[in-house]
Amino acid sequence: NVGMPMRVLGLDYALSKDQRFDRVRQGKEQLWFLRRLEPVEIQTVPPLLRYKAVPYTRGLLSVEMLQMEWELDDEWGESSLSSEVPTVVPSTSIVLTYPHRHYGTLPISGRTRSFFPTGSGASLVTLIDGRWGTRYTGWVMHEARYVTGLSKWMDDHQLFAGAYITLERAPATNEVIVDFRTRRPKREWARIAQADLDSNQLLFEMGKINVACEYDEHMIIAEQNGDELEELRSRIEARGTTVPELVAQVTPELVKLNPQGTVHAKSVYSAVNVLRRTPPGPLFHALISNRRFRDMGNGLFALS
Repeated sequence: NVGMPMRVLGLDYALSKDQRFDRVRQGKEQLWFLRRLEPVEIQTVPPLLRYKAVPYTRGLLSVEMLQMEWELDDEWGESSLSSEVPTVVPSTSIVLTYPHRHYGTLPISGRTRSFFPTGSGASLVTLIDGRWGTRYTGWVMHEARYVTGLSKWMDDHQLFAGAYITLERAPATNEVIVDFRTRRPKREWARIAQADLDSNQLLFEMGKINVACEYDEHMIIAEQNGDELEELRSRIEARGTTVPELVAQVTPELVKLNPQGTVHAKSVYSAVNVLRRTPPGPLFHALISNRRFRDMGNGLFALS
């Protein structure tokens, strides 16, 4: 004898008090989802996607570094908030960073935010492979600033950190087309990250990998023995290693790979994020404030 609106309200209230269920959004609808069926990246934010704010003097960053920060469009970077792409823009392009490649996620940044639902908590979105048409269920984590659900897509297309990813607006609402810039497959030189657990350091060597997409040569990174890298990340977090300490350890490793004896700031950014989630601002500050490194201009640094 109770009207439908009251029954819906009562059930909605009961579900909100039941820890087994999670409220999610799909378009304009609010739905309930069993927590045990949610992806792991929804139940807990993965370690490499968590950012703990690092204090630094932003005024010391040069115009050139601020421009690089804007180009990188890191979801936790301060310039990302001022570079939001309007909803009338049909497509956008980003560089896939190591943390997002590791977990099969995409960032919610200034360039990508308008392509996905807005709100709080979690939202469901359909992600469509622009090459094969395969459809994937994506989860938008608003506060954590990422979209998960693309691990299989990235594995199937053999993508890696540094690849250019393209987002396009689909005709249907709550759908996004995800693609990459393809090219003729070729073996290319890339920085290979590996963990030295004896010294608790991140090492790099040059090696050839098969590449079938366009990429940013400063950002490209492949990995060797992911389990050891995971162990090193745990040790780094437990020891409380700071961003300046990581920059001081990783930069000379990257410099030795270049015959010119230089490394680009973007490469340092890409490498440090293998171990700790860090936006460009505090990382660039650690670079320019370390007397061991000399700014050569055009984003390049050398050992003093």
